[in-house]
Amino acid sequence: MLRAAILSCLLFAATLPVPAQDKLPDGPGKAVLLKTCKSCHPPETVATKRHTRDEWEKVIEKMIDTGATGTDEEFDRIVDYLARAFPKLDKVNVNQAPAEDLAATLALPYPSAQALVNWRGKNGPYRTLDDLKKVPGVDGAKLDAARDKVLF
Repeated sequence: MLRAAILSCLLFAATLPVPAQDKLPDGPGKAVLLKTCKSCHPPETVATKRHTRDEWEKVIEKMIDTGATGTDEEFDRIVDYLARAFPKLDKVNVNQAPAEDLAATLALPYPSAQALVNWRGKNGPYRTLDDLKKVPGVDGAKLDAARDKVLF
């Protein structure tokens, strides 16, 4: 049974597109995260989240409760990696941040955050919150709720 699970994980890893793994920065713990977590969800899922160290510990505890397997040392390495690679951001510069950071910091769905990045690429920098609200597919109420986290 364990051998079949390991083989399944390895086969899954071989089918992952390289860009999905590119969203995860290199560093200690990346390999163990890929090995441990990818059997349940794609790696880019992690890249869209931002948490404090304590919040990452709770996320990992939830994963363990739902069946993630590994040693305590491996889970500690995963938490260290996540806390370092994907820290919680208090504010985000809407003219520089990637969609993942916009989504996580402003509590926007990823497609809305990507729409902001795409619009910025075509039209230049945002100057006001009202500029952000003009982007099709972006919820103005969510932007209003996150206005204290927006930097220009």
